Amino acid sequence: MKTVKNKLSSLTQKKLINLARKKLKKVPLVKNMIIGKRNVAGKNTSGKITVYHKGGGHKKKYRKINFTRNEDSIGVVTSLEYDPYRTAFIASVYDFLNSKYFYILAPKNLNIGHIVKSGPSADVKVGHCLALMKIPVGGFIHNISLKKNEKAQLTRSAGTNAQLIETTPTYCRVVLSSGAHKFLSPSCQATIGTVSNEFSFFKTIDKAGRNRWLNKRPTVRGVAMNPIDHPHGGGEGKSSGGRSSVTPWGKPTKNGRKSKKK
Repeated sequence: MKTVKNKLSSLTQKKLINLARKKLKKVPLVKNMIIGKRNVAGKNTSGKITVYHKGGGHKKKYRKINFTRNEDSIGVVTSLEYDPYRTAFIASVYDFLNSKYFYILAPKNLNIGHIVKSGPSADVKVGHCLALMKIPVGGFIHNISLKKNEKAQLTRSAGTNAQLIETTPTYCRVVLSSGAHKFLSPSCQATIGTVSNEFSFFKTIDKAGRNRWLNKRPTVRGVAMNPIDHPHGGGEGKSSGGRSSVTPWGKPTKNGRKSKKK
């Protein structure tokens, strides 16, 4: 793993840690798979804020990722790229059978020039996508679909993987990185390997301005507000506790329910 530390002496950047991305292509290769998205800043169609602490941030464009991969394809990896909408890296693939480009989530140890397949002809190799029934028990997988011929929804974040631990004619049991067990159909699709950028958790924000670049606005505690702004506000000095926890509209946040045990 390579990290880049800023050599500036300012307090805001002295402890900043960024991951080196020298191997990634700076200019997107597949232009027709990129669309612009307008920043709605947490507001609905009537202009009211429905999601707080959002706004600002740098402009970014969305890359369309092929999360299904349910058709026969044999492709070669043409580039590895950064995706501003996800923590993992993405890879552009040229499909020889269909003569087209598409993006996939880049697994760990996938490099330019590697061959990736999907469908019945796919082998058990890194980056290949095939049905769960054809994956050996104990293998590490990612980009898992919940139903047949639907887009993958599980294990897509950087550095995550799931493990196939049981296969039967009626179901397959998969252990996710959270420890949860999922029972899926044997015809569900999954990709072999671990998601790339496994050291993304080493990154540090180190200053409030970097969060503003990421479309995140400050969060203010209720006890730091005035009584007119929040039910927790007011009081002499720094007051906290001695009152029930409620939302800004007075509804209780702790209603006695407990989370389910694993």
